[in-house]
Amino acid sequence: MKLKDLIEELNLFERERTPKEIRIVGIATYIQTSSTRRTAMILSEFHPVSHTAIWKWIKKLEEKL
Repeated sequence: MKLKDLIEELNLFERERTPKEIRIVGIATYIQTSSTRRTAMILSEFHPVSHTAIWKWIKKLEEKL
């Protein structure tokens, strides 16, 4: 199962402040780098996001799994 499909199936995000595609890329990048700050730096090229937001996305995913 693809990460995008998993996130959509779990209905992980209720609010849409950050586009879903950015969140999916953020989670995938975090899985690769294991660094919220590095992930935030990479995503900042496309959409402003804090390392704290990424940490919250990861925690939500962990809770649902």
